[in-house]
Amino acid sequence: MASNILPLFWPLANSSKETRLNASASLVSSLENFQQSYSANKPTAGSSRGDQDEDDSEDEDDEDDDDESGMEVDASDEEGEEDGQRDLEGVRLDKQLSKENTEDVVYCVKRLVRGLGSSRESSRLGFAVALTELLSRIHTVTARQVFSLVIRNSQYNNSMKGSDERDLMFARLFGITAIVQSKSLYASTATKDDFRNVVEGLIWLGQGKAWMRESAWWSIVEAVQGLVQSEVEWKEDALTELIEIIFEEKTWTQEKVALVLLLEDQLPDVEWRSHLSPTFKYTPLLNSHNLVTLGRVLKEASSEEDEGIAASTSGSWKPQLHFVWNIILDRYFPKLTSPTFENTSEAPFQDFFRVVVDESLFSNTASSQRRYWGFQVFERALPLLPPSQMPLIFTPNFMRCWMNNLSSADRYLHKAALQIAKRVQDVIKENPKVGITLLSQLVGKHGRPDFDKVTKTKTVESIMGSLNADGVKEFVAYLQSIISGNAQENLDSSRIDERRLWALDQIQALCRNGSVPKDDSCISSVLDFLLVHGFFIIRKTDKKSTITALHAAPKAALSESTAAACRARFFSCITELTTASVSRRATDDSTKATRQQGCDLSGRFWVRRAVEIISALEEDTKHVELMTDADEEIKSIRKGALATLAGLSKAKEDEKEVAKGAEILLSFFVLQTYDEMDDALDMLEDVNTAAQKIFDLPSASSSASDDEDAAPVDALLDVLIALLDKGSSDLRNLANLVFGMVSSAFTESSMKLLNAQLEQTVASAAVDDDEGDDEEVEDTEDDRLEGSGDDDDEEEEDESSDEDDDADDEDDMAPVDPAFRQRVAEALQVAGMGVDENAEEGSDNEEEEYWDDDQMMKVDEQLAEVFRQQATTTKRTDLKHLQIESLHFKNRILDFYDTYAKRQLTNSLVLEVVGALLRLVRASASSEGELANKAAGILRSRFNKPKDVPSTCDVDVAAELLVSIHEMAQKAPSAEFSNLSSVCSLFVSRTIDASIASTSEATPSSSPVVEAYRKTLTDLMTRKSSLVHPAFVLDFVKRFPIRAFALHSDLTTYVAPGGGVNAYRQAQAYTMLQTLSQHLPVISKSESVSKSEIAAFINQASEQVYATLESAAASSSSAEEGGNSNSNWNASKLKDVVKFALQLARASKTLGIPWDLKRVEQVGQVFGQGEKTKEMKGVRSMWNQLGSIFGVVTAQSQKKKGKKAAEAASSGEMQVDGEEETTQNKGKKVEKQKKSQKVLPKTDESTPATAEKPAKKRKTEDGEIKRKKQKSKPTPTTSS
Repeated sequence: MASNILPLFWPLANSSKETRLNASASLVSSLENFQQSYSANKPTAGSSRGDQDEDDSEDEDDEDDDDESGMEVDASDEEGEEDGQRDLEGVRLDKQLSKENTEDVVYCVKRLVRGLGSSRESSRLGFAVALTELLSRIHTVTARQVFSLVIRNSQYNNSMKGSDERDLMFARLFGITAIVQSKSLYASTATKDDFRNVVEGLIWLGQGKAWMRESAWWSIVEAVQGLVQSEVEWKEDALTELIEIIFEEKTWTQEKVALVLLLEDQLPDVEWRSHLSPTFKYTPLLNSHNLVTLGRVLKEASSEEDEGIAASTSGSWKPQLHFVWNIILDRYFPKLTSPTFENTSEAPFQDFFRVVVDESLFSNTASSQRRYWGFQVFERALPLLPPSQMPLIFTPNFMRCWMNNLSSADRYLHKAALQIAKRVQDVIKENPKVGITLLSQLVGKHGRPDFDKVTKTKTVESIMGSLNADGVKEFVAYLQSIISGNAQENLDSSRIDERRLWALDQIQALCRNGSVPKDDSCISSVLDFLLVHGFFIIRKTDKKSTITALHAAPKAALSESTAAACRARFFSCITELTTASVSRRATDDSTKATRQQGCDLSGRFWVRRAVEIISALEEDTKHVELMTDADEEIKSIRKGALATLAGLSKAKEDEKEVAKGAEILLSFFVLQTYDEMDDALDMLEDVNTAAQKIFDLPSASSSASDDEDAAPVDALLDVLIALLDKGSSDLRNLANLVFGMVSSAFTESSMKLLNAQLEQTVASAAVDDDEGDDEEVEDTEDDRLEGSGDDDDEEEEDESSDEDDDADDEDDMAPVDPAFRQRVAEALQVAGMGVDENAEEGSDNEEEEYWDDDQMMKVDEQLAEVFRQQATTTKRTDLKHLQIESLHFKNRILDFYDTYAKRQLTNSLVLEVVGALLRLVRASASSEGELANKAAGILRSRFNKPKDVPSTCDVDVAAELLVSIHEMAQKAPSAEFSNLSSVCSLFVSRTIDASIASTSEATPSSSPVVEAYRKTLTDLMTRKSSLVHPAFVLDFVKRFPIRAFALHSDLTTYVAPGGGVNAYRQAQAYTMLQTLSQHLPVISKSESVSKSEIAAFINQASEQVYATLESAAASSSSAEEGGNSNSNWNASKLKDVVKFALQLARASKTLGIPWDLKRVEQVGQVFGQGEKTKEMKGVRSMWNQLGSIFGVVTAQSQKKKGKKAAEAASSGEMQVDGEEETTQNKGKKVEKQKKSQKVLPKTDESTPATAEKPAKKRKTEDGEIKRKKQKSKPTPTTSS
C-alpha cells in the first residue's frame, strides 16, 4: 500500500470545510490513479501466494483501522441464520472488492466506512464526502459492497451507551446517504434489490429513533429523486415496490406526504385513491377537499384528533422547517430547469395557503412554535410568487399575528416578525413594481391604516421610499379612491371619516418624504385633489377638465371636518413643496431640466400655480361651488393682490430674488383668505402694499398709508416676524425662505426692527398686554360716554343688548378652578357663614339671616386674602408662560439672523447682526442658556475667519461697534465670552480696514482698530481689577501682526520695570512681543513700516529685557537683605522673557540689526550674581544662547569648555598604559561627531543654535555642587 495517502486521512476531520474538501479531492485523485494503474496491469490468474498476501494485507488493514478509529465494532450481537448468511455474503463481497480493486482502494473504502462512526471534530462529514466522491469516480467499487460494509460496521442495540448508539446510527445514515448521492445505486452494477435494501435500511433507521426519522426519510426522497432521473431498467418495478413498502403503515406523517407528492407525477397510472384512503378521500393529495386534513398532518396534530394522522414524529419541536414544504413549494412554483406537470384538480396556492397555513399554523389555538413555522413558510413563499399573487398570502390570521408580534419586543416571535418585515422590504427593493401591491395590503382590509404606529416600525415608510414614480402614482390614486368613497362599502360615517383622515395623512407623508420620487404630474394631482375637496363642493363632474379631481365626485359627501382636514393638509403640502430643497433622486430619466426650489420644471412656483387653479375654479360656477363665500372687500383685496402678482414678473434683474419672495408671500396669503385664517387678510394687504412700493407698481387704493416714512421692506419683515409668532414649523420654514430672498433689500431700519425683537423682555411683553387690555377698557368707557346723550329707546336697546351680552358672557365663562372654589368655601367657613352643600337649591327658608358690619368686614378680609393669593398665582403662571413663549420666539428670530449672516455676509448691515448677537449673549440670564448658545454658535460659524467681509460700511459706525465690543470684553465674565468677543472684534476690524482701503489712503496708525486695541491693552496692563483676558489682544497680534505693530511702543513701555501692574501681566505682554518678533521679517516687507521703526523697536525691546533681568536680580538681592520688593518674577516667567529675547535676536540676525554683545554679557553676569537668580540655571543657560546666535563665544561657555578639557587631560594622564587606546577612542568620537553633523539638518532661525544641558547632566552638576558645599562645612564632633 502506498504511504502517501495515509497523511490525507487526518485533514478529513478538520473543522475547516475548505481543508476537508481539499483533502478529499487529493485522496480520491490518488486512488483513481492507483486504480487505473492496477486495471492496466491486472493479472489474468491469481496464485495462492497472492491470495494469501491479500488476506494478510486485509487483516493488517483491519488492525490499523481499529487502532486509528479509536473504536471497536462488534457485529455479532444478534445470532441466527440470517446473521450467518449476512456474514457469508459480506465475506464474498469483501473478496470481490479486493479482487477488482487495488490494495489502496480497498483500504480506503474500509477505513472511510469505519471512520463514519467517529465523533472526533468533523470526521463524519469529511469521511462521508470522501466516500461519496470515491464511489462516484471509481466504478469498480459497487453500492452493494459499500452497503454491506456500512451495515456490518454500524450494528447497534439497546444495551449500548447512548452516545455509542447515536454514533453508530449516524454512521449508518451517512454511509447510506453517501451511496445515494454518489449515484452508484443507479449504476449498471446495481440491481433492484440494492435499491430495496437501501430504502428498507433507511425506513428501519427512521423507526429506531423519532429524531432520526426526518433525516432518514430525506435520504429516501433523495434516493427516489435519483431513481426517477436515472435510466435503469428496473425503475418502474422499484417504484412499485416502494409504494407497497411506504403504504404498509396507514398513518400519515410529513415525510410520507413528501414522498407521495414526489411519486404522484411519476406514476400517474397508479390507483392513488386506494392508497390515500381513508385519510384522504380525493386525488391528488393537494386536492381542495384534502387541505384541512393535510393541514393537520403538516401541523403535526395529535393522533387523538384523527386516527390516520401520526403524532409528533420528531420527538421534540424543531425550529427548522420540514423539508416537505420545499417539495410543496417546488410543486406550485417549479424551477425553470425542472419539468412542469399541470394538474387542474389541484387546489390553487391561494386556497392551500389559506387553509393549510393561515387557518392551521396561524389559527387562534396554534402554539407559538407552529406560528414560527408559518412565518418561515411565508418568508419562503413570498419571493416565489408572481406580483399578481403576492397579496393573496397576506391573510387575516397571518396579518393579525404579524402585527401583534411586531408591536412589542417582549413578544415571543418578535424577531421572526421583524425578519418578515425585512423580507417584505427586500422583495420590494428587488421589484419596485410590487410596492404598491404590498403596501395596499399592509394598510388595507386585513392590515391597519396606522400600520407603522401600531407595529412601532417604519415598514410602510420604508416601502414608500422604495417605490418608483409609477408606484407612487398608483398609491396616490389608491388613497384618493379612499377619500372619494369609491373604496368605502358598508361602513358608517364615522368609520368613513376615519379612513379618509388616514388617507390624507398618507398623502401628506408622501409630500414630506424627500426620498419618495415624485414627478410634476403626481404633485399636481395631489395638490389639485386637496384644493378641490378642501375649498369647493363638486356640483357636477367635468370629464374634460385638466383637473383630475373634477372627473368624479365623492360618493359620500365630505364632512366639514374632512374638508377642514383637506385644507390643512393642502397648506402643509404646499408649504413643504415650497421650502423643501430639491431632491437629488431622479424621477424621470427623460427630463433633464434643472428644477428650482419650490417650482415645477417650468420654473413656476407651486403656490402660484395653486392660486391660478383656485381662481379658475372660482369662476367655474357650473361644476364647483366655494364652501365659504367672500364679501366684496375680500374680493377686491384678492383682485389687487393678483394684479400685483402679474406685475412682479416685470421686475428688474437685480430685484428678481426679492420679487420671488414677495410672490410667495402674496400667493400664500391669497390662498389663506379662502380658508378665513386669522390675520390673513391684514397680512395680505400689508404685503401687497409693500410690494407695490418696492417695485413701483400701481396701487388700487387711493388712500395714503398711515406710515409713509416707514420703508416698505419693513412691512414685509413685520409680516415675516408675525409668521414666526404663529408657532407652526411650516410657517417658520416659509418665513425663513422668504427672509433669505428679500434680505438684500433690508435697510438700517429693518435691522433695528429685527434687533428690537431680541431686546424685548418678558416684563415689557407683559406690560404691552396690560396696555392692550387698558385700551380696550378705555374704548368701552368712551363708547359708553358717547352713547349717554341718546334717547330712551336707544338706552333700552342698549340695556337689552347688554343683558344679552351678559348672558353670553355667562355662557362663555370658563369653569372655576375646584381648588379655588374650595379656598373660597373655607374662607366663608372661617367667617362663620359656611354654605350647606347638601341643602336643596329650591328650598325656601322661612327665616332670613342678616349680617352686621363686623360680619361683613370679617368676610371681606377672608375673601380679599383668597383672591389676592389667586391673583398672585395666576400672575406667576402667566409670567412663566410669557417667558417660555418669549424664549421660543427669540429662538426663531435667531434663525433670521443666521439666514442673513449666511446670505448677506458682505453687506455692511451684517455688523448689526454681530452687535445684536453679542449683546444677547452678554445679557442672557441663566434661564436663557440655550438661546445664548445658539447665538454664540451663529457668531462662531459665520464670522470666524470668513473669506469675505463688507468693504463699504460707515467707518464711524463700525468704530462705535468695535468700541462697544471692547467695552464688553473689558467686562467679560468668562474666557468663553472673551473668545467670542475676540471673534467679533477681528471681523469688525477687518471690515474697518477693508472699508478704509476702499475709500482712502489712510495710514494704519490712524485706524480706529489700533486705538480700540490700545485702550483695551492699557486697561489690561494698568488696571489691577481688569477683566480683559490676554488672549483677546494676543489674537489680534497673531491675526494682524502688521496692524498690531503699531502697539509695539505701548508694549515695550508696559514691560519696563514698574510699567505693568504685576509680573504676570508683563509676562503676557512679553508673549505678545514675541509674537510680533516672529513676524518681523514679514513686517519689514510692508510699506507701512520703515526699517528705522523696526530697528528702534528692537533696541527698545532689548533694553527692556536687560532692565527686567537686572531688576529681577536686584530685587532678589534686596529681598535677601530684608528690603521690600513688589516684584514677583519667578523662573518660569523669566524664561518667557528670555524666550522673547532669543526670538528677537534671531529676527535681528535675519534683518541685519546688531546687538551690543558686551551689554548682553554684562547683564548675564549681573543676573548670575543675584541671590535667587543665580540658582535659575535654566534661565542663565538660555541667556547664554544669545551669544551663540550671533556666533560669539561667551566667557562663561569658554570657561566651561576649559574645565571639560582639563578633566579630559587629567583622565588621559592617569591612563598611561592605555594611551594608545584612548587616542583611538577620541578618534572614534570625532568621527561620530562629524557623522552626526552631516545627518542633522541645518538649524533655521526659529531654533536656538545651542540647546540647554541635558537634564541628567544638570542634575549631576547640581549634586556635585551640593557635595562640595557639604565638604566645606565643618563636621560636628560627638563625645564618646
